Amino acid sequence: MAVAVTVVCLIGAASWFLLQHPEWFERRPAAPAVTSRYSDTLTSYIFYEPDYSRDVTKVEEYMELDRYIHIQRGAENFAVTDGDCASWGEDIEFFGRYFAAAIAGDAETYNSLFTEAYYRTNEPYERFAPQMIYGITLEKQSETDSSYVYDVTYAIYRNDGTLRNDVGSDAFRTLIFTLKRENGALRIDSVDFYRVG
Repeated sequence: MAVAVTVVCLIGAASWFLLQHPEWFERRPAAPAVTSRYSDTLTSYIFYEPDYSRDVTKVEEYMELDRYIHIQRGAENFAVTDGDCASWGEDIEFFGRYFAAAIAGDAETYNSLFTEAYYRTNEPYERFAPQMIYGITLEKQSETDSSYVYDVTYAIYRNDGTLRNDVGSDAFRTLIFTLKRENGALRIDSVDFYRVG
């Protein structure tokens, strides 16, 4: 009899305690997956409101920034003027098209600049707002007959997060672009980032 009373008391006490903590039984959603394309951690940035109809040439502050593509070769730095990318070779011409598409907010052209292999692990953009990209620096790390590897650094004035959500406005973060030839044209096969530690 004493054992039965003890068991009933323990069950009653456990029930009362569990009723005081209903949050223990709530189903919690799984932690969100990392959605940044260029980082292994998510950082909360305050992004500007996207403007999908923006004409970046009408933003005076942006037009005053250095919008040239700079080629870094050792200690030398060469500025590529507008429309002059082709004279620097197919790789620089490719980057000219890449940045032109990003600045114009042209997701269709932008998406066409990546290999099929890239899209096995990455989703194409449905859309992104015109990007006010500046301070572009390209530094070639290696080259073969069919590929190039470049360090690519640039910042986005008033970043809205629709193209890159791994950096805030006016922040420079170097990415590693691997370009490969596919169907006779250069395309981006991978975009990676430098990891600290």
